[in-house]
Amino acid sequence: MGGASRMARALGLVTAGAAVGGVLAGGGFAAARQFGWTGFAVTVVTESRSLSPGVLATNVVCPRGQRAVSGGYAYYGDHNREEPVTVEVNAPEDISDPPDGVPEAWSLVLLSSKKKRATVEVHAVCVPR
Repeated sequence: MGGASRMARALGLVTAGAAVGGVLAGGGFAAARQFGWTGFAVTVVTESRSLSPGVLATNVVCPRGQRAVSGGYAYYGDHNREEPVTVEVNAPEDISDPPDGVPEAWSLVLLSSKKKRATVEVHAVCVPR
């Protein structure tokens, strides 16, 4: 299988994994699903967070032996310009001690000017180291 075909399939699997993870996390629990084929595996970890007015700094950690190559969030609240939710950080994070330079988590910092709580799903896309 050519490199372009593998990348296209990997992107398709990541998209499918995010959709499955999103459905599972709707119940308020963490979910990790592994997708892939011989020689390559993608794990999508999805967790729900409560977003209160103010700042939410959080991360999603990959399973042991894996590293984060992507991630993101899904906000499930009302959207309006008067009370925006903005994302200040959406990036890989090295959380190992001592640091080994491999991002094992996906880090997010969200700012909410909402007057009430909302739910945010946070995602990490992980591959073997």
